[in-house]
Amino acid sequence: MPAIFKIALIFSLILALSRLKIPLFICLFSAAAAMGLWTGQTPVDTISLILSKTISSDALWLAIIIIAIIILSQLLNQGRQMERIVSTFKAVSPGDRFTLAALPAIIGLLPMPGGALFSAPMVESTARQMNISKELKTIINYWFRHIWEYWWPLYPGILLAITLLDIKPWQLILAQFPLSLGVLAGGILFLLPMCPETGKRQYPSKGDIGKFLYEMIPIIMVVIIMFTLNLAIKWINFPFVWPKYLNFLIALILAKIWVIKTNRLSIIQVKKALFDKSTVNMAMIILAIMAFKGVLIDSNIISDVQHELTIYHIPVTLIIAILPFIAGLVTGIAIGFVGTSFPVIIAILHGQVHGVEILSYSVLAYGFGYMGMMMSPVHLCFLVTKDYFKADFIGSYRLLLKPMLFVLVFTSLLYLTGRAILG
Repeated sequence: MPAIFKIALIFSLILALSRLKIPLFICLFSAAAAMGLWTGQTPVDTISLILSKTISSDALWLAIIIIAIIILSQLLNQGRQMERIVSTFKAVSPGDRFTLAALPAIIGLLPMPGGALFSAPMVESTARQMNISKELKTIINYWFRHIWEYWWPLYPGILLAITLLDIKPWQLILAQFPLSLGVLAGGILFLLPMCPETGKRQYPSKGDIGKFLYEMIPIIMVVIIMFTLNLAIKWINFPFVWPKYLNFLIALILAKIWVIKTNRLSIIQVKKALFDKSTVNMAMIILAIMAFKGVLIDSNIISDVQHELTIYHIPVTLIIAILPFIAGLVTGIAIGFVGTSFPVIIAILHGQVHGVEILSYSVLAYGFGYMGMMMSPVHLCFLVTKDYFKADFIGSYRLLLKPMLFVLVFTSLLYLTGRAILG
């Protein structure tokens, strides 16, 4: 059976089990086992691979970070600071729809694993009086959280693309910035009109802006501390390997201390935040995602897809669009589709394009790859957001279809425009 059909059937399994109200982490572990067995591994090898990926350092660190984000969100809720963040932002916002889109977008400037979970409580607080579905809240938070990653140079996917394409950072940023405009337009056209405007347009004062910035201090702290530590470790020679997520964890811990102190939270309130029942479920989801993704990568199924596209004589332009889309769908992460598909694309284009001409192909590949990632059932931000709002899996997917198709068309037009300009 072609590898593409295997991927489709495995993803269908995840969706079918989810519809039966089976916990998501069980769905993902089951899909990982099915994929391992289907790609020729023995039951023992499959179980061993799943266990090794589940308890890998990356999986455990990621679970710790996600739990830390949940605890910080719970502390903000216990101190009612989350409500104050939303209310003070509303004072400087032109309307509730703008608030719904802007809060996830602001958090999206911070490259963090599962960052949509950070903004989800803000969206929940904003949407409380708007009477919109759980699925719509899920997709608004998910969609607008990801408008920057096409060009924002703090994201690993962009940095890897710049390295692989061997071009200057500003060239890729300039070429791919319009993709963000297309994603923004897709959200404005297809998602926000479903949200009623409940507030009146108002003009903020300096005091309103100051109050909002003060309430945002914990989040601003996370950004500043992360970047400060990133710079510091480049100048310090540690006698051990500095874990890549440790800076983020330190920043989150210091932000929690600030929240506890400034909100004068009691021991009981802190305990409620630390031992919330959602943290264990979320940790299991993270470990299951890492296990499933690890099995997909180790099974070499993406290589099989690449081979199939070649032997079926698919046109080069379609390969450059389809391959990243499938890789994004499989890996659910930008660095995943860039790392697996861009080397193949570069090899295909070798000798055919020169210098900045490759930028138009990069726009096509990145735009399609990112939409594949956004549609991936193993995308961490999608899963944690859906789980936070307790939204329906299929219902949430339906809301993604129109803006996704819009962005794919927009990306294709950008590609054609780039080819006309760059050659």
